[in-house]
Amino acid sequence: MASVLTHVQNVCQTQRANSPIYALLLANVTIEDASEGTIHASLQVDKNHTNSKGSLHGTMSACIIDWVAGMVIASYGSTYTGVSTDIHVSYLTGATEGEVLQISGRSLKMGGTLAFVSVEISKVKDGEKVVVATGLHTKYVRQKSS
Repeated sequence: MASVLTHVQNVCQTQRANSPIYALLLANVTIEDASEGTIHASLQVDKNHTNSKGSLHGTMSACIIDWVAGMVIASYGSTYTGVSTDIHVSYLTGATEGEVLQISGRSLKMGGTLAFVSVEISKVKDGEKVVVATGLHTKYVRQKSS
């Protein structure tokens, strides 16, 4: 049986192959660690991730939160990553091209119908962790019976 990390990496690879937006925006994401209910990944900010001012675009932060929530759901063994029902993003500071984002997601509750996930996006600046954005994401996870 594949490890949780390997399973989640495979789900991510399949998503990137089947989703043009994930292929573009998450081409260089690396899932570094995964266990049931938690994901740790990194992503170097590139030009495609920035707004007209050269800072991490808010839409990119929301995309990361949506993606990580799906990977947290996948960490429970499924290839189904849910459907978004609610997403909340708090933008705390910026990140610029070349900086590396550290992304952590954890399950707050995995129910039979809804999954609730918390996400933190941070960077290291001057040797200290700086939180860039946080998010709470709810996904519908009940699949139709076959």
